[in-house]
Amino acid sequence: MPLFEYLAVSPRGKKVKATIDAESLQDAKVKLIRRKIAAIKIRSLGEKDLKDTLKKSEILNLTRELSRLIHAGLPLFEALSALEEKYLGQKPHKILLNLVDMVRSGHKFSEALGKHHTSFDLLYITIVENAEKTGKLSEALDELTDLMNKQIQIKKQVTAALLYPGILFSFCLLVLGSLLFYVIPSLKEIFDGRDLHPFTKIIFTVSAFACNSKTYACFILTTLILISVGLFSTQRGKKRFYLLPFQIPFIKKLLQKVAIIRFSRAIATLLEGGVPIIQSLDQARKIIRHPDLEKIIQKAQRLISEGQPIHIPFQNESLIPPLIPRMISIAEEGGKLPFMMKQIAQIYEEELEKTLTYFTTVAQPILLLILGLIIGFVLLSVLLPMTDVSSFTT
Repeated sequence: MPLFEYLAVSPRGKKVKATIDAESLQDAKVKLIRRKIAAIKIRSLGEKDLKDTLKKSEILNLTRELSRLIHAGLPLFEALSALEEKYLGQKPHKILLNLVDMVRSGHKFSEALGKHHTSFDLLYITIVENAEKTGKLSEALDELTDLMNKQIQIKKQVTAALLYPGILFSFCLLVLGSLLFYVIPSLKEIFDGRDLHPFTKIIFTVSAFACNSKTYACFILTTLILISVGLFSTQRGKKRFYLLPFQIPFIKKLLQKVAIIRFSRAIATLLEGGVPIIQSLDQARKIIRHPDLEKIIQKAQRLISEGQPIHIPFQNESLIPPLIPRMISIAEEGGKLPFMMKQIAQIYEEELEKTLTYFTTVAQPILLLILGLIIGFVLLSVLLPMTDVSSFTT
């Protein structure tokens, strides 16, 4: 059933934008009149209008709520309809309305989700599709909730660990810039013609150079920004920017651990849902966001399809810790690969948390020390001549 977006006036006199499903434009108008909604404008929604991208947290909330409704005994269509009514006027509403319409029209839930692939990734759709075959949709939604919750937590941990040092470093640059461009030049006249301490001479020289070069610095910075924007607009440039963090030693190590956690959790979830190992590897490879590990997994897919044991392709790979193939080998013998992949994910989640804690513990005092030394050196350079009273006598 087509969807229509309308602009209406609420009883309080405010303009409200919402959507409604109807057979035709005339049917939409009739439905609005029956609901006593004063519509100013109505238009049909095309596919482009329905391609809003939801945040990971929004998808997590929808999945969790849908799982609870299905566990409570509601059929899928009724559960989706209840969510559609709940999110009326909010960002997920258009997508939910379209999902309700497609499910009501006889489409599978996974097919409906596939129309919104910018919000629901391939892994999500594959797990739902497999759950439809086994009749375990509520369990699959629980697994997806747990998987997304873990992914969001890891992202928050990494962001929090890098954010504070970044803010502190930016503040350090701001203070240093204020001193060099404003504070020190304003004090220069006081010391004109005086015999200055070497520290003071250094600071005044650096400040003078910075002030004289700021036009060139702004020009160079603007040029670099324009070049960066130009490169980022091309596919090749985007790829280079994407690969840049993988060249920074500490960031590279963090991204490697995050990718291993994503891969392990995804494989565990897919295998528990009954997805074959080759297909599980293919789906998991597409969400780890690590080019080098993706190549290793792609190679593993080929070798495993040729009949090799699952753990063999992961041996002797520099990016794969030796513990992983060993644990996979044990799991193969015991037939507990999904359980073992979850254990691997937990091990590296704990390791990632320790790494981030250590980084924040060490980085904060180091940056504070650097900031203190810079400010202390500048202040000392300015105060030293002032302690020499004789230098101010003529």
